[in-house]
Amino acid sequence: MTEIFDTIICGGSLAGSAAAVTLARQGRSVLVLDKAEFPRTKLCGGLLTWKTVRLLDHLFGETPQTLGEQGIVKYVSDRYAIRSLTSTLAEGTVSYPFHLTDRAELDNRLLHHARQAGAHVREGEEAIRCNPESGEVFLKDGRVVRGKYVIGADGAHSTVRASFPEVNLRAMRRFTAATIEVKIPAAALPEPVDRPILYIGFLDAGYGWVFPNGDKLLVGICGLRRKDTHFAKLFRTYLNVLRVDPAALTHQRGHPLPYGSFLHDPVHANALLAGDAGGYVEPLFGEGIFYALCTGMYAGRAVAHALGNDTAPGPEYLRNLHRTILPELNGSNTLRWVLFRAMKLFGCGAISRFVNLGAGPLGDMVHGKRSYHWLKRKDWGF
Repeated sequence: MTEIFDTIICGGSLAGSAAAVTLARQGRSVLVLDKAEFPRTKLCGGLLTWKTVRLLDHLFGETPQTLGEQGIVKYVSDRYAIRSLTSTLAEGTVSYPFHLTDRAELDNRLLHHARQAGAHVREGEEAIRCNPESGEVFLKDGRVVRGKYVIGADGAHSTVRASFPEVNLRAMRRFTAATIEVKIPAAALPEPVDRPILYIGFLDAGYGWVFPNGDKLLVGICGLRRKDTHFAKLFRTYLNVLRVDPAALTHQRGHPLPYGSFLHDPVHANALLAGDAGGYVEPLFGEGIFYALCTGMYAGRAVAHALGNDTAPGPEYLRNLHRTILPELNGSNTLRWVLFRAMKLFGCGAISRFVNLGAGPLGDMVHGKRSYHWLKRKDWGF
């Protein structure tokens, strides 16, 4: 027999948990599928901005204090630095501290909230195909489940998105960044790291990072692929410049990061895309946690409203995206190309002058207090 639910959510990470909590708390039957067993390894800098902290409290009742008590928040700093491989370009403080988390444990905690809210969660069950018209999701073991609606929250290689006939997959691939990251002991770097550090200028469209994470450091790079870019070799050079102790390197991991590939219409028939599946990652700094949570919440709200009113969820979901999310991603994308081209023409000093002239408002922009659209005050609607 085919199991039937109000909604099938493919993917149990941030967007999936946000959608599941939103729907389940309204009494809707929800099935969350994920091929992994949680907690599972997740490559991510794990940085929470002000807007993310507010949304975690709004959706899950989690605060920096509660996440710290559970060992999920690993480091807190209101300082930052932006560097080239040879010099410091800008450094200072922001109006709200950055919270650095363990993403594997954060995801596991939020999926726990989805269960508590009443969602059915099945780990280790992989969706291999989706029919957006019928709401059927086909599992790797041969079983089929069906929902009135399907939410694709299944990441950059989304199975649900692959069922959309009009998605420009070539454009999605073109603006998907290659990412490599390692987690190393803090002592493996000769310089103590007490704040998030970004490294720029060595990729045409990308950056590197060193983030404190408890007694560890997260070190990585990401950037758009160019024909002459060898990312593994570039990463080794990056580690050498940082003077990372080679003995601390066990294995490096890579994953795709949507980096300007966000969709303006992530709806087809009875299916919606959220989080990385829709490309919803901020294109300048690569912030994805907030946008996954927020689009997941919006998708859940739209489906809940549709179920209660016998309407289609697409129009409401698109209204929220175009009102709140897409202006930020479009503004960030424009700023990204302006800055990257300025660096190419005038060197990294262009970034130094830009950041130092407007450090306060720019910091508020990253945190979401101000918009990427002309630094206007931002209302997120939650």
